[in-house]
Amino acid sequence: MSQTPAVPAATPTSGYSERWVVGLVASCVLISVANTTMVNVALPDIGDHFDASPGRLGLLVTLYSLTFGIATPFYGRLGDRYGLRRMFVIGLSIFTACSLLAGSAPTFPLLILFRAGQALGSAAIPSLGIGMIARAIPPERRGRALGIVSTGVGIGSGLGPTLGGSLTQFISWRMVFLISCALALLIPWVLRKLPNPPGDRSRGVDWLGGVALAGTIAGFLQTVSGVQRFGIGSPVVISAIVVGSVSLVLCIWRQRSAAEPFIERVLLADRRYVFLCLTGFCAMAGTIGAQVSLPFLLEDVNGLSAGKTGLALLPMAVAVALLARTAGRMADSGNPYRLITIGLIISLSAAIVLASFAIGLPPVAVAGIAAFLGVGQAFFNSPLSTTLTRTVPQRVYGVGLGLYNMLFFVGGGFGASLSTALVESRANSSTPLLPTYTGPAEHIAYSDAFLPTICVFIVGIVVIRLGARAARR
Repeated sequence: MSQTPAVPAATPTSGYSERWVVGLVASCVLISVANTTMVNVALPDIGDHFDASPGRLGLLVTLYSLTFGIATPFYGRLGDRYGLRRMFVIGLSIFTACSLLAGSAPTFPLLILFRAGQALGSAAIPSLGIGMIARAIPPERRGRALGIVSTGVGIGSGLGPTLGGSLTQFISWRMVFLISCALALLIPWVLRKLPNPPGDRSRGVDWLGGVALAGTIAGFLQTVSGVQRFGIGSPVVISAIVVGSVSLVLCIWRQRSAAEPFIERVLLADRRYVFLCLTGFCAMAGTIGAQVSLPFLLEDVNGLSAGKTGLALLPMAVAVALLARTAGRMADSGNPYRLITIGLIISLSAAIVLASFAIGLPPVAVAGIAAFLGVGQAFFNSPLSTTLTRTVPQRVYGVGLGLYNMLFFVGGGFGASLSTALVESRANSSTPLLPTYTGPAEHIAYSDAFLPTICVFIVGIVVIRLGARAARR
């Protein structure tokens, strides 16, 4: 099986300040991540305002991840064709406009629609931002730079619950959307300071293949969500299975027949790339599944307000912020596959302890255990991104990183969908799914909600070891 050549040192953007490039991308990532975590904390209050069940509230997370995942590879492909910075600015503009609309939404369906619009804009940030970093910064310093971006993820994760909880408790849940409009302030600096490598307009865009990929992802996520909410025989689930299956067949056909398929063949031919993408899916599914379950646990079991829930989740994000840059440096000089494995093992251990022993413990104990989810995330986030930029050929940075981020965030939707569905469907259960559960019988559903997280972390560990073996070969 062919191997993709290592990424060469960046050449077209050497006139730009590395600090500005990293700082602006990290700031955009910080605001985008803070928006996501603010909304997660505000979910119970949004549910109270619109009289929405946990399953319906899960749509705000699932549809966000679905839209984000579908849009990300399109931004990548269009960025390769028309320029990374141009598409980056378009995404920031869409995100800002939809944040304003979501904050003033009068009905729950409109809130879902505008939340999806936020995802449509935010999808431009990770892959195009990392693509510009990869073009501007040589491989030997790239891990440190991506570690700083991951620090932005940690700060956003920490700031989001605290700020979102305070805004929700003392002002209104609407402010968690309106405050995200601050991203508009960065657009003038992005236009002045970020590199603008030229796109290759000679390369076409396989729109049919892209739509088929989007249909496959949509059908997959809707099937997972629908089975838990409506049952496998419901019209919603059957329709999702049909759409996903037909789209998958069409996607495979286009991949084989198109002269320039939507997914570059050189990417799928590299086993390292495939295993890294699958690891990203598992890592995000486990992380988001746990992060969505924790606010319900803390508010329903421990009786915390939204503001105190945000404070309880703060140590998890602080761990990411403090350790991500160190992990990035270690990825520059060490074995990134080993770091990724360690991070997944730490996250898996924390999820098992949360599901088995933490339900019903004081909030301080729950927060302390959850902090190890952040430790694990710090050790797999930036090493994953660093390894990807060294694996993907420079000419297809946009689509290569876009596909990775698609799977990364669709994994988040997958984890959130399963976790929220289990909270709702297992509410009256008397037997826990995990035999290690030791908490009160009336709170079994909150333990069961961590089961998908545990399973995908285990799969992720197996996959990254296969990736390490492929890299050695």
